[in-house]
Amino acid sequence: MFGRRDRLEDLRYPNPSAFTYERRLFCPFEYALQPPSCYKAEQIAINKPELPYGVTELKKYKGPQSFVIPGNHDWFDGLHTFMRYICHKSWLGGWFLPQKKSYFALQLPRGWWVFGLDQALHTDIDVYQFKFFAELCQSKNRKGNFFCCKSFHDDWLLDWYWNSNSGINVSHLIRDYLKGRCKLRMAGDLHHYMRHSCVNSDKPVHVQHLLVNGCGGAFLHPTHVFKHFNTFCGNSYKSEVTYPSFDDSSRIALGNILKFRKKNWQFDVIGGFIYFILVFSMFPQCNVFNILIDESWSGRLKSFFSTMQSAFMFMIEHSYVSFIGFLMLILCSYSFVPTKLSRKRRAMLGILHVSAHMAAALILMLLLELAIDMCIRNRLLATSGSHTLYEWYRSIENEHFPDPTGL
Repeated sequence: MFGRRDRLEDLRYPNPSAFTYERRLFCPFEYALQPPSCYKAEQIAINKPELPYGVTELKKYKGPQSFVIPGNHDWFDGLHTFMRYICHKSWLGGWFLPQKKSYFALQLPRGWWVFGLDQALHTDIDVYQFKFFAELCQSKNRKGNFFCCKSFHDDWLLDWYWNSNSGINVSHLIRDYLKGRCKLRMAGDLHHYMRHSCVNSDKPVHVQHLLVNGCGGAFLHPTHVFKHFNTFCGNSYKSEVTYPSFDDSSRIALGNILKFRKKNWQFDVIGGFIYFILVFSMFPQCNVFNILIDESWSGRLKSFFSTMQSAFMFMIEHSYVSFIGFLMLILCSYSFVPTKLSRKRRAMLGILHVSAHMAAALILMLLLELAIDMCIRNRLLATSGSHTLYEWYRSIENEHFPDPTGL
């Protein structure tokens, strides 16, 4: 029996619904291959597999079949939509859907088996799946049987990157039940292509090849951050193929610095508003031109940073709005730091992040004040005299609210 498993999760991104399943999943498959005439979209398969007319058992069905495992986004609604549209339907376009659960085991020719693992939201299989696959491994414990494990989570890369240990049940299954017969692990949560092969050694090899095939994702993940990955389950691995290449990935990441500003120019408006909240209470800086009085650049820089410090202390002591905005920004930055880190490191990174923004806001404020002051001193601004605003007010008042007595 031949099986097919596609990366379909991001077709339903960011959350599963009847609309996304119908429009992004079922319609493309139906366009590629029409379902049989007996198929009804609203039909619910009760006793699967509901074989086509004239077929007495699944082994005799010669048409294409499809087997699907859910990703983390499919679990956002408790797997309800996945069960309704995959496990309780018999056709995905012209592909027959015989599977009854969110995980499966397929027997392929020449002693090969494919395990489709459902890792849910905690990136591991539950005890029922473990029992199912463990008993199957024990019953097929003979030479000539090889296994391929497919899941959505690329734990070998992400555990190395985050220095964590996820998928304990999956690791236990591969180490103690497959016992070196797992030739391939495949996943696709990371949106790139990367294949690693085990380096020959005297140690027992638990997994021969590690494959990330997430090129069907909604966006592209970098590969260069995993450039130094070379160890998994006590074995050494080498990178065979990556897409994009490490160099291309690094160039794309550097280019994102400028492309982000071009594509997300609205963020500048939000950032400008946040910066204004942080520093608006410190306007005006009447003595800011004193920074340039010193003849040496070192003295000017010292005076500049001293003025920054004074402005920051003024904000803390006298400006409640800016200070509250500063504290809220710290809380937001803390929440954006990955939760895998300790609270101490999260707090430290959050404070450093906000401190950088606060310093940038103060520098921009002082530069703006300096520019305005220099323009005034060079008669490029405020050339109408010191009482220009008052005179404008009196002219508007006389125009719209004339004195009835004529005085």
